[in-house]
Amino acid sequence: ILAQAVCASLFLFPCLNTSRLSQAAPSMAKSKNHTGHNQIYKNHRNGIKKTRRPRKMSMQGMNCRFVRNQAFAKRGNKCTPEEKEERLAAQKEAQKRIDELRKKEDEERLKELAK
Repeated sequence: ILAQAVCASLFLFPCLNTSRLSQAAPSMAKSKNHTGHNQIYKNHRNGIKKTRRPRKMSMQGMNCRFVRNQAFAKRGNKCTPEEKEERLAAQKEAQKRIDELRKKEDEERLKELAK
């Protein structure tokens, strides 16, 4: 009988909404959205640790052509100890030649400045 009465009232007064009848009066807007309470304590329970430094630098974000070429260059430099000694000797010779050229250029420049 009660259900019939509610249906009849809805038929007579369609503006009445049953879902609104069950809701409470509107309350004030919620103002507090976040709090950091207790977070510092929780973070310090296990201690604040420094981040670990990576053993190898990440190649992410680098120019992929450069990274690829670098890998091939590293593979190309692999050699025996005898070849390594020869390379070092050749490098030292080249450095001596460059130093001699620099000395000559410096002497020439000083002569021109003296004139």
